[in-house]
Amino acid sequence: MSIQKDTEIFCRNVYWRLEEAEITVKELSKRSGVPMEMLEALEQGAIPEEMMVDDAFNLAKVFGCKVYELFQS
Repeated sequence: MSIQKDTEIFCRNVYWRLEEAEITVKELSKRSGVPMEMLEALEQGAIPEEMMVDDAFNLAKVFGCKVYELFQS
């Protein structure tokens, strides 16, 4: 799989889970500690260069899933 495809899957899964959790991006930022700017970039389909594995872990923690699930299609 390509990096571009992995990025699309990750971004799509983050926003699908956000909708499922029925929380706002602002609330997700507050609960996860991931800055709004990063979440906005994900919304645009891009993983920011400054995003770390810990950020993905923190998002998964808020969603109640494993990190690898955010990368599964």
